[in-house]
Amino acid sequence: MTRLHQEVLDPLLARIVSGEYPAGALLPKEQAIAEEFDVSRGTAREALRALEERRVALVKHGRGARVQPAEEWNALDPIVARALASGRTRRGFLREVETYRLLLESEAAALAAERASAADRTAIRARAEELGQTDDVARAIRRLRREIAVASGNRPLAATLRALGEAVEPSVGKVDVAAFEQLAEAVAAGDAAAARAAAQRVHSAG
Repeated sequence: MTRLHQEVLDPLLARIVSGEYPAGALLPKEQAIAEEFDVSRGTAREALRALEERRVALVKHGRGARVQPAEEWNALDPIVARALASGRTRRGFLREVETYRLLLESEAAALAAERASAADRTAIRARAEELGQTDDVARAIRRLRREIAVASGNRPLAATLRALGEAVEPSVGKVDVAAFEQLAEAVAAGDAAAARAAAQRVHSAG
């Protein structure tokens, strides 16, 4: 995605998320977008196409681009998710994300406890030790989460969690370190039930 393309896409998406262009509304024509943002019609067209690719708008030749209902949008796309996470309904969206993350991470932890290789378990313990030795706790937690997701042995699940993390950064509270250490130990010990419960405590702590 080019810089100009992104500079057109982001404000258009922000206007849609804000309700300025509600579901069913027609977006400005290519020429109007090109003039407003001082870009070529080709760049304007690509921005509209990017909205269509993310199912935010439906483009029909000769009729323009019409905003789709919010439930049709690809909310896992990083660009869409970031817009939703900063829009007028951000609190509701962030609650949805955390609920989804809880469901996925709980099962990923249980699967990792059952399926992780010896090397995976060693790496997970190393990531847990890192939590108490670094000033960048948030980064260490991201690395641990990624290690557990990969150790689940389920690539679609791991990919979804990775996309979710790229789109909306998980919240990290003051008591998260102990909760994540417990999660890592449960996974490394091969206790699926304890790993699932620990993942749920992580979200309660955050």
